[in-house]
Amino acid sequence: AFVNRSALQCGICIPGHVMAACALLDRNPVPTDEEIRASGDSVYCRCTGYVRILEAYREAIALVRKAPKT
Repeated sequence: AFVNRSALQCGICIPGHVMAACALLDRNPVPTDEEIRASGDSVYCRCTGYVRILEAYREAIALVRKAPKT
């Protein structure tokens, strides 16, 4: 989702955002935008505007919803 949405930005913080996204989706498969933003608060990031990162979270949510249950 991060690649699809060109949310890689500088690349320094993206591993943290990906891990935060995974942790969030494990806890809550349908988070609100506010919960998405809050989940990234612990990631040290200097990128401006999280529009693409938020889009990547939303796409990841959609992918998780479509994934077959095991």
